Amino acid sequence: MKKPLKITSTACLLLLSGLLWAATELQYFTAKNESDAILLEWKTGIEDNLNRFELERSASEPNNFIHIGTVTAIGSNSYYYFRDESAASPTSPIYFYRLKLVDNNGGHVYSQTITVARVISSVRDTWGSIKAIFR
Repeated sequence: MKKPLKITSTACLLLLSGLLWAATELQYFTAKNESDAILLEWKTGIEDNLNRFELERSASEPNNFIHIGTVTAIGSNSYYYFRDESAASPTSPIYFYRLKLVDNNGGHVYSQTITVARVISSVRDTWGSIKAIFR
């Protein structure tokens, strides 16, 4: 069972007509190593005024993030996933991921950073070596 992770982001924007509050509750955000990609999964509680999630990855160091994809928000209590297939040929043994939660007005907040170790199975590595012999 996944342990609930409560992240509530609140953004306040001053508009001519008053204040606009946007809140998103991120219940969990996980990453797991698959044979040909890293699978990122997350679930939301409340999604108020949320437009999209932008996924960012950093290799080796947790402070050099690049944009790797975008997932459109679909509403409160939703499950999301993203397969990072660009991590299939690892350039780093460790990857750091975070979500950028972007609201309908362009404001944004970041999730916590999560870490995943990229492991290639010995069978896959051996098969790659065998194929290379016959090239």
